[in-house]
Amino acid sequence: MASAIYQSHKSRRVSPDETAYLDEVHRQLGVLVVNASLNELTRNQARRLEALNHIGRAIASSLDEASILTALHLTLSELLPVDELKMLGLQDDRLDRARMLEVRPDSAPVSKQVAMRSALAAPARTVISTGQALVTYEPESALWVPIKEGGAVRGALGITSKRPYAYEESTAAFLELVADEVTLALRNARSYEAIEDHRRRLELVNSIGRRLASSLDRWSIMRTLREELTALIDFDGFILATITESPEGPVAEGYQYVAGVEEVVPPVALAVTGPSREAYETGNPVLVRNSPWARSFEQSGLERERWTVGHGAAVFVSGPPDDQPHVSRSFVWVPVMSGERTTAMLSLQSYHEEAFNEWHVRLLQDLAAHVNLALANAGHFAQAQTERARLEVLHVLELGIAGASDEHQLAEAIFTAVGRYIEASNMLLAYLDVAGDVTGFTGERDGPTGLIGPVPMARAPFFQRMVETGTTVMDARLENEIELTGPLGAYLFGPNPSHVVWVPIIQDDRVVGGIAALRLEGSRFLPDHLKLLEASATVTGIALRTMRLHHANQLALAQSVRIQELAALAGHELMSVVANIADQTRTMLESTGAVCWAFDTEGRISATRGSGDPAAEGVLALSGLNSEESWRDAPTGLLSGTTQGKAWSLIPLWYGDRLVGAIGAVHSSTHLAEPTSAALDFARHAAVAIENSRLVAETRGRIRTLEAVAAFTELDPTQPERARAEMGRLVERALAASHGALWLLEDGQLVRFSADGDEMPKVPVSDAAELLRLLVSPTGSRRMRALLDLLGSAPDAFAIPIQVEGRLAGLLVARMTASASETRRLAGVLAGQAAVLIGQLELVDQLDRERRMMQAILRHSPVGVMLEDAAGRIVYANPEVESIYQLKAADMPGQTPSEIYTSAGAERSDDGEPEGTVELRMKNPDRIVHVRRVEIPGLEGEPAGILTLHEDVTAQRLALEAKDLMLRAIGHEVRSPAAAMKTTLAGIIAWRSLASRESRPGS
Repeated sequence: MASAIYQSHKSRRVSPDETAYLDEVHRQLGVLVVNASLNELTRNQARRLEALNHIGRAIASSLDEASILTALHLTLSELLPVDELKMLGLQDDRLDRARMLEVRPDSAPVSKQVAMRSALAAPARTVISTGQALVTYEPESALWVPIKEGGAVRGALGITSKRPYAYEESTAAFLELVADEVTLALRNARSYEAIEDHRRRLELVNSIGRRLASSLDRWSIMRTLREELTALIDFDGFILATITESPEGPVAEGYQYVAGVEEVVPPVALAVTGPSREAYETGNPVLVRNSPWARSFEQSGLERERWTVGHGAAVFVSGPPDDQPHVSRSFVWVPVMSGERTTAMLSLQSYHEEAFNEWHVRLLQDLAAHVNLALANAGHFAQAQTERARLEVLHVLELGIAGASDEHQLAEAIFTAVGRYIEASNMLLAYLDVAGDVTGFTGERDGPTGLIGPVPMARAPFFQRMVETGTTVMDARLENEIELTGPLGAYLFGPNPSHVVWVPIIQDDRVVGGIAALRLEGSRFLPDHLKLLEASATVTGIALRTMRLHHANQLALAQSVRIQELAALAGHELMSVVANIADQTRTMLESTGAVCWAFDTEGRISATRGSGDPAAEGVLALSGLNSEESWRDAPTGLLSGTTQGKAWSLIPLWYGDRLVGAIGAVHSSTHLAEPTSAALDFARHAAVAIENSRLVAETRGRIRTLEAVAAFTELDPTQPERARAEMGRLVERALAASHGALWLLEDGQLVRFSADGDEMPKVPVSDAAELLRLLVSPTGSRRMRALLDLLGSAPDAFAIPIQVEGRLAGLLVARMTASASETRRLAGVLAGQAAVLIGQLELVDQLDRERRMMQAILRHSPVGVMLEDAAGRIVYANPEVESIYQLKAADMPGQTPSEIYTSAGAERSDDGEPEGTVELRMKNPDRIVHVRRVEIPGLEGEPAGILTLHEDVTAQRLALEAKDLMLRAIGHEVRSPAAAMKTTLAGIIAWRSLASRESRPGS
């Protein structure tokens, strides 16, 4: 039960008696010691139980480890000398690490991670390994007891005191009981902590889930997660990565938050990653408390904004450029599952070790379901938005197609609507036209629309291969270098694109075209873009068919309209006919330029008109004819060829067995399609229209010729000036379409006569006879051209000399603007009529001169002249008749001589007159007039006229009478001759006075 030690300060031998005595004493003391021990044990058990109850009550209200140890420290300090209370707890996931809590008087509990191999954990390590209490007595006292849970040691509880030998075995036994109480309290605290963590986690998850329910894109999902987690968790980075499958394997691409910056992480293959690949492959979360790759990555050097791969992991370094690159030292990856498939992953990153634990893992696992639902909602919303945007683009495309009138506008509608949506650098629309050739339109982003072709299928090998493939090609490439020589392959692959897609246009299970799109920036098209292109191809195919049918209907209608217009041109002027044919040919053949020529009966060009590109005027020369020649071998069919990168064609127009015209056209490409039946039908109707126009022009020309001849006959030659002006007006009116003009030779000058009376330049002619000889000579064309240039005529003008009795009288000038033969014929007729009229004018002028001379003679004749017609009425009377009869000569025409005699008081005398002479006597004054009648024979059966000569013989008769009187007086008065002479002189004086009075009016 006990032992006693006796010690003496003297060195002596102990006798047996003493020993026996002591044994006897001890036998008596044993009972006393046992009784005392039992009493003490009973007392100690009561105190121990009291202390345990007190400790149990103190730590029962504690809900965490720190408060439990604080309460335990306060309670034990009342029972035992305790300077420091420690507790070491093992970690389930890290056997080499442990968590130590220390409690000192008047200080807050301290928690820290310690290594199991460290000196701080040495006593606890011994207790954990042996499962027995450990007491240390010096230099200071320490007592460690195991903490057992479920029969397994889960940690150690220790107390220390600066006093040596402060603790004993009983203290260890007591502390073991306290450890059991602490184990129970810790279990309760951990359960409560677990419940609180679960509650807090559920609240956080529910809060994040409610916010994620309203997130419609991945950015908002990531931002919501980051904002909510930042409020409760301390971390340096957050990553939300979505997983997509590719031919090379799964690829992660997503969004991250690092150093206060949200950014997109470039895609990376999971095959080159580490923990994230493990989480993806196993479907379980991966928690890395201390990254084994951090130090190696930092030592190897890191580049910003790009993935660094190596050492079984991949690192993407971001953040401000001036900051030192950091690598996460602890992180957690949690897969986001959708059924059995991993669709995304969540990750928390920290630059510190041991930043995350299982609670973070469970939190992210709880959030994964909400993230999966949010991602699905965002995906569905994005898909709906994409579908809505696609439908909007298709609607815009349909509106553009509905307003497109041709394939060019159709291509512009496709490039504008689809190209902007898929962000294509260039686009191409290629299709087979009605001739079976490949035609394409190209469109550059924010650029104009270009044209390719048409070209034969053989010259478009890439298009031919795509047609044979007949399916959508997501990544179109050249099969060989030959395809690059074609226009489509050169446009698509010439600029070295990063991605080219091809979508066929199918009609009735046959590929009739395709839509291609390419990118040059290094990016690729998305599947949604391809889906939109396929839908656009369907709409485009319908539009092409509708447009082709509409175009065919338009062509048929236009052809019908053309035929009707050509039929309506019957009777129109030839120039308007060929101009109309040229315009309609350009639209019908869809050429850049067209020209129509009309030929006369001699095969020469009589009319030309063009439309569009002036290069079409050279088609006639390219086909072997120029404007100065006629056909040697008239073509019977289409002539075609190429020149200067353009195709040309010439369609002859036959009317019966005579070539009446030709149609020439130039095209924008070197390829020329065969003429359609509509074009040939149009050519036949054009020939009919030209021939009708020629016949109408000829008929009208003959009518104008007859009208001009009739108008010439109506001109009054007795009015030369007016006749010349009217003759110029008639020539200009008859040759109005040919700009005809009349030039007459007057006073050695060629003068143009115009109806408007404007002064025209005069051209001097030195030798008219020599000029006429040169003009009519076989080699006079050059001289004629020089004369026309001198007259200011157009280059296509011609002139016909006007001859009167072999003399040059003038020129008739006209242009070859209408039918040449008809113009020349009409000009020849007008020149002949002008010559006749000029001859008449010259004859009238000569007769007028003779008339004026005769009038002058008759006016100054001393004999009165009176002309009577067959009816005996006076036609003309000269002034002498007026002086004889004292009547006005102007009033005499229409009267008979008898009426004139009666009015003048003249009476016929019966005195003897010479034969054929009548003597008339008048009084007041007395006058004797001799009238002689001369018969004038009529011309060509016309009745004869009478010319009467009236001579006043009064003076002569008086002179004869005076002479006879004087002779008789002198003969009877012989005795007094003076008296006789006096009487005679008086008579002479009277005669002289009478003679002077009578002769004065004629002087």
